[in-house]
Amino acid sequence: MKKTFKAGYFAIFLAVTLLVMGVCLTPLGLTSRLELLAQDIFFNIRGALKPGNEVVIATIDEKSIDKLGRWPWKRSVVADLIDSLKKYRVKVIGFDIVFSSPETSAGTDELLKIEKHIETTGLQDDALSEMVNNAVKNADNDMKLYKALKRSKKAVLGYFFHFSSQGLEHLSEQEMESYLKIIARSRYSGVKKEPGTSLHDIRLKRAFAVEATIAKISKATKRAGYFNFDPDVDGSVRKVPLIVKYRDMVELEGQDDYLFPPLSMTVLRKYLKSAVIIWIGSTGVEKVALMGRKNYLIPTNSIGEMRINYYGPGGTFPHYSIVDIINGEIPPEKLKGKIVMVGPTATAIEDLRITPFDKVFPGVEVHATIIDNVLHGRFLSDPQTPGILIDILSILGAGILLFLCIPLLGAVSGGAIAGVLAFATAGVHYYIFSRHQVVLNTVPPLLETGVMYVSLAIYRFISEEKEKRYIQGAFGQYLSPAIIDQLVKDPSRLQLGGVRREMTAFFSDVAGFSSISEKLSPEELVHLLNDYLTDMTEIILKYHGTVDKYEGDAIIAFFGAPMDDPEHSLKCCLGAIDMQNRLVEMREGWRKEGKAELKVRIGINTGPMVVGNMGSKTRMDYTMMGDAVNLASRLEGANKQYGSYSMISHYTYAACRDSIEVRELDSLRVVGKQEVVGVYELLGRKGDVDLEKMKLINLYNKGLEHYKAREWKQAIDLFSSILEMDVNDGPSLTYLERCLDFYIKPPAKDWDGVYVMKTK
Repeated sequence: MKKTFKAGYFAIFLAVTLLVMGVCLTPLGLTSRLELLAQDIFFNIRGALKPGNEVVIATIDEKSIDKLGRWPWKRSVVADLIDSLKKYRVKVIGFDIVFSSPETSAGTDELLKIEKHIETTGLQDDALSEMVNNAVKNADNDMKLYKALKRSKKAVLGYFFHFSSQGLEHLSEQEMESYLKIIARSRYSGVKKEPGTSLHDIRLKRAFAVEATIAKISKATKRAGYFNFDPDVDGSVRKVPLIVKYRDMVELEGQDDYLFPPLSMTVLRKYLKSAVIIWIGSTGVEKVALMGRKNYLIPTNSIGEMRINYYGPGGTFPHYSIVDIINGEIPPEKLKGKIVMVGPTATAIEDLRITPFDKVFPGVEVHATIIDNVLHGRFLSDPQTPGILIDILSILGAGILLFLCIPLLGAVSGGAIAGVLAFATAGVHYYIFSRHQVVLNTVPPLLETGVMYVSLAIYRFISEEKEKRYIQGAFGQYLSPAIIDQLVKDPSRLQLGGVRREMTAFFSDVAGFSSISEKLSPEELVHLLNDYLTDMTEIILKYHGTVDKYEGDAIIAFFGAPMDDPEHSLKCCLGAIDMQNRLVEMREGWRKEGKAELKVRIGINTGPMVVGNMGSKTRMDYTMMGDAVNLASRLEGANKQYGSYSMISHYTYAACRDSIEVRELDSLRVVGKQEVVGVYELLGRKGDVDLEKMKLINLYNKGLEHYKAREWKQAIDLFSSILEMDVNDGPSLTYLERCLDFYIKPPAKDWDGVYVMKTK
């Protein structure tokens, strides 16, 4: 082997190793999602574990909502729950809910008016005054809850922090000050700082605002903790900050540092009758411990985060419906002496979290898991040796082994070596995770293995690259880059046939294009269309979509083929959002040039489709077919009915609801289908819709609730007020017209709210 050839291998080894170190070990966190996925895989391989018997869940579930009414319930119901749990002789009650505003009712308001009228008119009727006064007291459900908490002496209340400075407009300085005073009693007191250490210089999880249970109720107990979570970048909850730093614009006398516990830690403090001691040094949190009859040392990282060792999917801990607890239908031995965590599990309340085991994991069960982790010492921890040193050694080890082996072996043998190395690395990391509960970074050595093998193999078989360039040159003008990649790997794909898979279909059409085209010369029309189609196509390709075809001004595309893409629904929606935003910019340019301004309607649906090369042996198109495709086409046209421009089905919304902002439009039965489809207007990325628009959407949602409840007058008032804010809000105009029609001529008693489309 020539010296230059050997030098080339060494150069590739050096470049790949430095690249992988840069990608994996820099603060940018470019591989963080992959690392989180690897941890989730380890959890699922390990399987479920059985928790201890100390913690149970009192669930706000569908059964309880059916029996006790829509959530949130009257505070008197919660008071009944507390009294019932006291009779069951539970040890601690933890509330994964907050009572952040006073309860009001029309009945109470009317009684207060009567009471005031008696006082102002000077009516001398002691019996009547006493009756009204007693009625007011009996109607005060906040006071009932307060008294139940005082009687119980078992409860730990919940509050929630805002971990972002965004979206705090609804909180005034006075409200934030009052909330801080309410939760101040729950702050940590056992903080031991290294001399000369200031919390200002220590990196801890920071909160920007808090919302807590109102003072009237919370003064019943000083026990409280925050219950919300700050998920990882993929939306999953894997860690809980045991320490949150919150310094509001006001300071309590004699106190300049505010460190607050999560709900789980406060429950443990009460259950174990222990104190929490926190040791903080110059580099951050050194130790966190519960000190009492028995000491519990909790492993955390330098910012006080504890890894959560999940035991399985939702339902791992015993669940008991609150209505059954109130009615005394739970055997006493199931609750006696237990920690009872109270929280929602009903899907409609949406307090559901993503965990390694489950995408719909009840938030209250996360707290239960943390409590059980501490009680039974089932902790996950980071390695004692600095993690970056372990990562560097693992990357170098994998790289050196492949550098020595790959040049001496063929492609298949080299691939086998790389595969065995990757499998062995993952196996060792899994063993350390499952047996010793230590979490190592698995991606760095695996990435080094994969990238090193691929790079060395490409260098060895450089001649194959020439063939790839030939195929790309011959077909690159006609097929999408993703299809070209597949043809390079497998030329046999150039044949008839199709496969069935779940994808997302995209249809767009220019509104009123016929009338626009009549006003333009052929040359102007072609130029306008080319500008529009070029920009729209670039956005589709940016999100790995495939353009199926152009039909005049219409674009038909799909996401999720030819390459599998688990995020095809989200990417299609993000592409549609970018298209509408780009069109806003293009319309400004067209307006300045005196050209026609195009507005585009988009329809998106996710579902099973057939995709593949279809046609004759001499001419083929890579295209899609199926009912799900037809539905996307129907939704594009359905925009006309609502004055909207981007409509998605509930199938698409379910796949990416955590990343997009929408508003519900309707439940439709489109032409040619009996199935009812929920449809939504796509508004933007999550958190990107401006505050005024969200205010409008909130009013719209209330109007829609009245519409569904046949409350036409209330709906008409709300939709009318929306149109005063924005006269061009098409969905509100559509519902206003419907409500006016129904107000005059109500629908049949069996009306289910489904709108039947009469045209395509």
